[in-house]
Amino acid sequence: MTSSYKLTRHTLITLRSHSSDYHVQNPGIFLSRPRVTVLRASRQTRPLLFHTSASRSALQNIFETPERPSLSIVKLNERGFHLSDRLVIPGGVIISDHRAFLWDVDPPSPATPQGWGGWSKERFAIFESVSPRPEILLFGTGQTVVPPPAAIKEYVSSLGVQMDVMDSRNAASTYNLLIEEGRRIAVALCPLEPINPRSGDSR
Repeated sequence: MTSSYKLTRHTLITLRSHSSDYHVQNPGIFLSRPRVTVLRASRQTRPLLFHTSASRSALQNIFETPERPSLSIVKLNERGFHLSDRLVIPGGVIISDHRAFLWDVDPPSPATPQGWGGWSKERFAIFESVSPRPEILLFGTGQTVVPPPAAIKEYVSSLGVQMDVMDSRNAASTYNLLIEEGRRIAVALCPLEPINPRSGDSR
C-alpha cells in the first residue's frame, strides 16, 4: 500500500520504496531463529503485499471496510515486526489508520539518563499530517518500559492525541485488541534491539 501522507522527516520512510526489501520471502531476514513473541493472528487471509476482502473467515471485524482492511501485528522478534498483510519490517514501525510506516529508531536505553539522546518531538511529526488523528497513541519503547521526556508527551498531547507508554510487546498486543473494537488508535513501536531497517542487520 502506498501512503498518501506527505512526510518530510528523515526518520520516517514509507514502505513503498522498501516493500521488496522486506518481503516475507527475503531469506536474509531469516538467517537465525531468535526468540519470537506470537501475537493474536489476523482473522483474514490476504495475498502478498496488497489488501483484499476475499477469502475471509467466518468471523469478521464489523468495523473494517473493504477499502481499508485492518492491519494488525502478527508477531515480533529481534529481527522486526510481522504484519497481517505478510510484510516483515526490520526496525521500528508506526501504524496509523491501517497504514504502516518504517520508523528508523533504536530503542531508548533504560540504563542511562541519556537513553533518550537524539530523540525529539520531530520523531512523532507524522501525527501532524494524518487525518483523522488517532485518539490514542500506544508507544512501545522496546524490551522494557522507558518513560519518554516530558517534551515528547506534551507535544503529542498538543495534537489532541493521548500517549500511553509500554514495552513494545504489550503495545503491539494492546493495539491488536483495540483495533478489533474499531477504536481510532495508532501504535509507534521501537524494535527490541537496535537494527538497521535498510539492511535488517544489527547495529
